[in-house]
Order: sequence, then C-alpha cells, then structure tokens
Amino acid sequence: MSLKLKQWLAKDNLRRIAGLLWFDLVWFSTVAGREPWLPIALPIVAVQIYLSSTREGFSWVLFLQLLVLGLALESTVVALGILDFTGGWLPLWLIALWFGFAAMVTTSLDWLSGRYVLAALLGLASGPLTYAIGSRLGAAELLVDEYLMWIAYGILWALYMVIFAYLMKRNAATYATTRETVHG
Repeated sequence: MSLKLKQWLAKDNLRRIAGLLWFDLVWFSTVAGREPWLPIALPIVAVQIYLSSTREGFSWVLFLQLLVLGLALESTVVALGILDFTGGWLPLWLIALWFGFAAMVTTSLDWLSGRYVLAALLGLASGPLTYAIGSRLGAAELLVDEYLMWIAYGILWALYMVIFAYLMKRNAATYATTRETVHG
C-alpha cells in the first residue's frame, strides 16, 4: 500500500467516511421510511449522535445551533410555499433527520471549518439534490416548479454551509483555548 493511501486512510478520514456512511442510513430510514420507520430510524439517529459526541472537540452547543438552523431552514421553505413535507410542517421524521445531520456534519465535514467558498459550493450542489430525491420518494410535495426548488434550496444550503464552516472554525478556536487553559 502506498504511503499516500496510508495517509489518506488515517483515522480522521476513516471516521469521516464512517460518519457519512452511517448518515446514509439515517437519511434513508427517515426520508424513505418516515413515520412507519421511526422505531428503526430513532436508534440509528441515536447512534449517529453518540458516535459524534465521543469525538474530541465535539460541542453540544454547536450541535444545537446547527439543529436549530436546519429546522429554521426547513420552516422557511415551507413558509415560502416551496414544498410541503409528508406528515406536517416539521414532521417527526424530518426532525430526526436533522438531529442526525447536525451530529454527522460536525464529525464528517469538520474539514470544511473556515473554508467558506468550498462549504457554499458543497451546499449549493448537494442540498437541493437530497430534496429532489426525497420528493420523488414521497417525503415532500413540490408546490413550485422543480427548478425553483433547486434555486431556493441551493441558496439556503449554501448559506447554511457557510454558517456551518464559520461555527466550526469558532468552535475549534474555543475548544483549543479551553483545552490550553485546562492543560496549560
């Protein structure tokens, strides 16, 4: 095995990949399964949160900030009449999804800390894609032409990811300062 491959497969990258793969289970069980699958989805979400919370530098404050921002993003889209989620304004399956996402993103996408343009581009590209797939799976009904959903979610997700990159950078600085003070 080459040295570059060994370095890439270092512990942090394996942690990130594992977190992303586990989040795929979270996404599928909440979006495809919705309410009927909650008995399966909630333990999967709990494991995502537990695994993320055991990582050095994890912050419950950051987790809650990202969760609230995500739910605000969803509320904004519903209020604007862009889509309607199956199960109500913010159904339990969607809230569970955001619990899982807020945990995953702090662990698997921590490399975006302070990388605002890259974070925005990732949000712009991946955010709307998940909603397009979710609507095809029956998780939401599009109330506008699909291209408008792509624009709205692209902008909102780009903004969300920039805020995430900022909050991650601020959290890392706070963690480093706290750790230095404690171990100083």
